[in-house]
Amino acid sequence: MSVERNFFQKIPFIRIFSLFLIGILLRHFLTLDLRWTGILCTVLISALIIFWHNSNFTTVKIQNLLISFGIVLCGVFYPNQIADRQLPSFPEKDYYLAEVCQKPAEKAKTFQTILLITNRVLTNPEKVVAYFSKEKFDSTITTGDQLVILTRPQEVRNAGNPFEIDYQSMMQRNGIWFSAYLSKDTYLKTGNHSNRLIFKAEQFRDKLISMLTVAIPEKEERSVVSALTLGYRTEIDQETLDYFASTGAMHVLSVSGLHVALIYFILGFLLSFLKRGRTGIIIFSIIMILFLWFYAFLTGFSAAVQRATVMFTFVVIGNSLRRQVNIYNSLTASAFFLMLLNPDVLFDIGFQLSYLAVFGIVLIQPTLNKLLEITNPILQWFWSLFTVSIAAQLITFPLGLFYFNQFPNLFWLSSYVVIPVTTVIIWLTLAFFILSPFHGIAMIIGWIIEKSTHIMLLSLKAMDAFPLAVTKGIVLTPFQVCLLFGCIVFFIVFIGVKQKAWLFATLSMVLLFQITELREKTKVFNQKIVIVYNSKNLMIQLINGRTNYLITPVFEKLSRSEKSMFQRVCYHLRANPARIIANNQAKPVICDDLETENNCIQFINSKINFSSSNGFRKTQDLIELSIYPEGFKANPETRTIYLGNIGSDNKEITNFFKIKQDGAFYANLGAE
Repeated sequence: MSVERNFFQKIPFIRIFSLFLIGILLRHFLTLDLRWTGILCTVLISALIIFWHNSNFTTVKIQNLLISFGIVLCGVFYPNQIADRQLPSFPEKDYYLAEVCQKPAEKAKTFQTILLITNRVLTNPEKVVAYFSKEKFDSTITTGDQLVILTRPQEVRNAGNPFEIDYQSMMQRNGIWFSAYLSKDTYLKTGNHSNRLIFKAEQFRDKLISMLTVAIPEKEERSVVSALTLGYRTEIDQETLDYFASTGAMHVLSVSGLHVALIYFILGFLLSFLKRGRTGIIIFSIIMILFLWFYAFLTGFSAAVQRATVMFTFVVIGNSLRRQVNIYNSLTASAFFLMLLNPDVLFDIGFQLSYLAVFGIVLIQPTLNKLLEITNPILQWFWSLFTVSIAAQLITFPLGLFYFNQFPNLFWLSSYVVIPVTTVIIWLTLAFFILSPFHGIAMIIGWIIEKSTHIMLLSLKAMDAFPLAVTKGIVLTPFQVCLLFGCIVFFIVFIGVKQKAWLFATLSMVLLFQITELREKTKVFNQKIVIVYNSKNLMIQLINGRTNYLITPVFEKLSRSEKSMFQRVCYHLRANPARIIANNQAKPVICDDLETENNCIQFINSKINFSSSNGFRKTQDLIELSIYPEGFKANPETRTIYLGNIGSDNKEITNFFKIKQDGAFYANLGAE
């Protein structure tokens, strides 16, 4: 029996999960004709009936093939709440009864929360993300409160700038399709409260956060502790998030698999004395499962914690049945269960990274750990932690590069700080909550938690200051991501089976990756692009090959999000550092491909005319963009763009001139 066949026989759920996954992906990326799929289902059922009672080798293979095809079809036809949902319409303002799903969080100009609204028109309650005006905001509003609101919900949309994070899809995966803005006179508390379990979880977490606020007065340290232990990230500043991201420690701020794993292993150690006899194992399993789900309740039943809790629940159940637990079976079974609950969880970044990281640790770390024989327990701990970091990073880095366009070079070093300190903080915080009736002891524990967190933050800030702490600007296409994963998988199989064919396949993936990278780089030299950003400040980007210009009033006054948005486009288009041109400068700019004069910009075969009333030297309300496909003697295609209301009309004009993003104005200056 081959190694591959033996592997799949021991882990049947991998086959089921993989086939079901293929079906979901086919449905997501392809438009399938239901008539043909219906015919295929009929043929499949008929063939299974014909071959069911035959038991020769060929017939069994045909049966397995037909069953596999049936599982794929199950994935294709499995109900999808996002793809199949018919959205309600909100033609005008109306009154709604709303339940507050989480405590409003303060933002720059509003207070943000999630509301569950209903009225006589809606057939089912609808989740909306709500923004309260800060003017006379009722600060007593909290989780579970019932409100009467007057609003017209708007569909959640992306800003529409190139290569931006798909915020709309992220919200839809959380069941939110609409947003609402509420001014001071458009909402009123009824005095009633909801008793939903999920609201009770949020209220309980709010009380715990209030207790932490008393014991840990420093906001940065308190916000990190709240994120580490309770999954509450609202108070964390963007600067603090950047420290964690650039050092590869961002995963600890999302209460997920790492935190549930720590709870699982430490609690398993403390309760190991119960695992005696059949009754003891059952009691042990019940306590473990109850405590894991209590922790999920404590963190507000966040999606990441639910995934991890389901995963370890399967592991506990497998152990209680006195069967040899195959961790791959438990992982794929839990992933399959979550996909049955919501097929779109497959496209969640957290789902992808958490499961891949666990697979990498389980599959690769034991082999790496055996590379060095270390008898000293302290050195062995350092080596084990290093191999865990390497294993997790090796299996997840293609997705990390694809989604975040950066690689934290010091991820292995930060693990020596964040994992031990996080473990200490989790258990000290648990002790703090348990001993909170004893105020003096609780305050001492709170002081220790605060100082431990402060030391961790200082360490991460020091690492972030290292030269080359993070490599930015790495851009991969989806096909390149698949090639990298193919390379990783083939090399792992080669290590396992020691067959040259798998090494050849690995090298082929590497070669193909290099070819695609060369192709992407050559495409850069021919790009000619004009982008008018959908942003608060005027931002017009002009790209010719790798030459890069940005027209804006004052670059330093752009917001952090606007600079990040612009930098992301530069990464994806592989442009050189931008030359900043202030739109209020009096001196004209003259380059080989760009000239500015008065209220006009001439860039390659295009002209940008600013509104004549204001002129090029002032902030504009609108611009006129003209493209000359065959040079400046030809009749141009002209378009007026209203800044601040970009993307209201996204029809194609000609092959030479097309809006490619809903929101920002994105034009290619050459024929497509």
